[in-house]
Amino acid sequence: MSSILRTAHTVRPSVATRVAARNISRRNYHHLYDENTVIGKKFLDEQKAIHHHAASTAGMWYKVSLYVALPLVTVALIRSFKQETEHISHVKHHAHEEPEDLPPEFPYQNIRRKDFFWGNGDKTLFWNDLTNVHRE
Repeated sequence: MSSILRTAHTVRPSVATRVAARNISRRNYHHLYDENTVIGKKFLDEQKAIHHHAASTAGMWYKVSLYVALPLVTVALIRSFKQETEHISHVKHHAHEEPEDLPPEFPYQNIRRKDFFWGNGDKTLFWNDLTNVHRE
């Protein structure tokens, strides 16, 4: 038992190795934020330029979404609303047709290998009696 513990202890890195690795990961970058050094001035100027560019780009995309995308979505909404109301009136108009006038039901349509666990088991979850045709 003690040989297993000694082996596990030797595989684990020493405390000095872990401290050295932690110090490497915590490098001191405070000279980058010091305005008195050349590196610091370059770094801060670059950060200001990035911030200015990001602000102007964000403003541009805000205007594009407000003045272009919103009107386009509104026009598409109105157009689709008109088309759907026409379609609904067309479906109501043809609701009186005889079943012989409906398109044929092919064998690959409405295949049920297992009944649904709601209703009568034959209608799908989004079944609509006005638009879906089901012949017994």
